[in-house]
Amino acid sequence: MSLVTLGAPLSTWRASLEDSASSLSEHLAAVYGEDDVELWRARYLQIVAQFEQRYGVDGGDVVISRCPGQMNIMGMHIDYGGMPSLRLAVKGHDTITVIRQRTDDLAQLSSRYEGEEGERDFEATSFSVRDLAAPEPLGDGRQALMEYAGQICTKRERETGSTIDTSWSILPQGQLVYLDSWLRGRGRELTGLDAYVHSNVSPSGGMSSSSALVISTAYAALGLYGVVPGKDISWEDAIDGVGTSEWIRGTQGGTADHGGMVLGLAGELVSVGVFPAQPCGSAPLPPEFVAVIFDSGVPRIYDEAGKEETVLAYPLGVFVVRDLLLKAKVGTPGWEGLRADVHDRIELIRDITPENLGIDAAQLNELLVEVPQTTSLQQIEAWAQQAGASDAFAAMISRDVGAKFPRITPDTTIQLRRRFIFGLAEQDRVAATIEFLAQGDMPTVFELVRLSHAGDYDEEVEDAELLQIAAAARRADPRGRLAFVPGGYGRMTPDYDRFVGKLNDFLRSYGDDAGGIQRLGAGWGGNVGGLISRRFLEGDQRLALERLLRDDLNVTVDLDSCVATPGHGAGLLPSPLA
Repeated sequence: MSLVTLGAPLSTWRASLEDSASSLSEHLAAVYGEDDVELWRARYLQIVAQFEQRYGVDGGDVVISRCPGQMNIMGMHIDYGGMPSLRLAVKGHDTITVIRQRTDDLAQLSSRYEGEEGERDFEATSFSVRDLAAPEPLGDGRQALMEYAGQICTKRERETGSTIDTSWSILPQGQLVYLDSWLRGRGRELTGLDAYVHSNVSPSGGMSSSSALVISTAYAALGLYGVVPGKDISWEDAIDGVGTSEWIRGTQGGTADHGGMVLGLAGELVSVGVFPAQPCGSAPLPPEFVAVIFDSGVPRIYDEAGKEETVLAYPLGVFVVRDLLLKAKVGTPGWEGLRADVHDRIELIRDITPENLGIDAAQLNELLVEVPQTTSLQQIEAWAQQAGASDAFAAMISRDVGAKFPRITPDTTIQLRRRFIFGLAEQDRVAATIEFLAQGDMPTVFELVRLSHAGDYDEEVEDAELLQIAAAARRADPRGRLAFVPGGYGRMTPDYDRFVGKLNDFLRSYGDDAGGIQRLGAGWGGNVGGLISRRFLEGDQRLALERLLRDDLNVTVDLDSCVATPGHGAGLLPSPLA
C-alpha cells in the first residue's frame, strides 16, 4: 500500500481550499483551468460543508476524490467484447466524493445532483458492509464477479420480479462488494464509512453518470486505505474490476466508460483498451474541431431483454466462428494460411481479425457469410453436436452464459449475424478513425461516425453486402474493410434517430468536413454527440445551428455549454497534509 498521505481533517481541507496560493488550489487550477479555478474552489468548499452538515465535523480524516464524465467518440457497445474505443474525459463535469472511515461496519451514503437539468437530492442510504460482502473473496478475476452478480440478479428477480435494482445506491454498493473482496485478498477488511457524493454529470445518458458515481466512490474508498489507483491497485482491477461491479445492479455493460474517465488526458482523444484495462494510445483533438454533446430529450428505454440478447451475441458468435466454422476450414483449399493454433488465438470477439487468424480481409468477410442470421442456443447446440463440439459448447455456456443472462432461454431468438458483425465492424471503425484522423481526412471520419450510428438500426447484414466488401478487399480498395459495414445492433428508436439525422443533414449542408453526430451511451435515447467544426460556435453558422436545435428539435441550449473539452482523468485530490 502507498505511504502517501491521502486524508486530512475537514478543517484542513477547508483552509487549503480558501487559500488561493495553496498546493491544492494549484492542483485544481491544473485540472479545471485557471479561468474556472475560483468557481471550483467555491464548489469544493460547498461540498465539504455539505458533508459536515450530514455527518458532523468529528470522526477523523476525510478523503476527497473526483471523476469526470466521459464521451465516446468511436466504438459503441464493443467494450464487453474486449475491444478498444476512442474516448475523452469531459472537463468540468465531475462527480466528487467526500468520505470518512467509521469504527463500526455501517456505511452511510448521500448524494446530490446540481447541473443543467436542475437540482436533486437523492434518498440517503445506509447498510452493513459485512452483510453486503460476498461470503468468500471473489478473487481478482472479472469472471467470478460476473457470476456472483448473476446470482444476485437471479435472486432479485425471484423476490421482486425484476433483475434490475433502480436505486442509485446499488452502484456504490456494487463497487464496495468488489473492493471488500480485493482488500480481503490482501489481508485487509472494509469497514463502515460516511460518504457524500456531489455531481454535475448529466444523468441523461452519454456521459456515463452512473459509471462516474461508481469510479468516484471507489477511488474515495480506496483512499481510506492508502491505495492509489494505478500504483497500489492495477488499472485492470481499478477499471475492469470496479467497472464490472455494475453488473450487480442488473446491467451487462463493459468497462470502457470507466476507462475513458480514468485514463483521460487533457486535450487528447484516448484509445482505451479493456480486459485488461489499459491506454492504447492517444491523439490530440484537431484544433479546428470541437466535441459536442446534446441532450436529445428522447427518454431512454431500458430494454433489458433486448440488451441481454445483444450482449450474448458476441461470445456466441465467437463460438460459432472458432469452434464450428474455422474448425471446418482446416485443410481445405484456399485456407492454407490459417494458423495452426487458431483455436487458442481466439478468446474474445476482438481476436477475430485477419492478422490474428492468418487469413486476408476478403476471406474473413466470406467466412462471416456463414454466420447464421437468426439462431438460438438450442440450434447452436444441435450444430455443435453434429460437428463433434458438444463439450466446447457446454464449456462456452458455463463460462459465457451461466447466470448472467436470466432472460435468455434455449429457444430465445438471437439476431446473431447483424449483432456480431456490428461488433467486428465497430472495432475496425475505431482503428480506421485513428488512421483517417492522422491523415487529416475528416470527411471519412465523419462518414464513419454516421455509419456507427446506422449500426444501431435493427437491420440485417446480407450476403451480398459482405461479398461486395470482400471483392473490394481483393482489389486492395481502401474501402474493402468491415469499417464500412454498419451491422445491426438494434439499440435505436425512431425519435432518437430523427434527432441525429436532422443534425447530420444540417451539417452536411455545409460540406462533408463540417462534422458528424451519432448516438451516445447504451442507445435507445438520451444524449447524442460527435465532432463539429469550430465555425458553428460563432457568427451566422452558430445562429443557424441554434435555430435548428430550437425550432426543429425543441432544444434550447447555450452551445458553449454543449462543448466537451478533453480533460484530466479521475483522481484523488492531494491531501493538504502531504
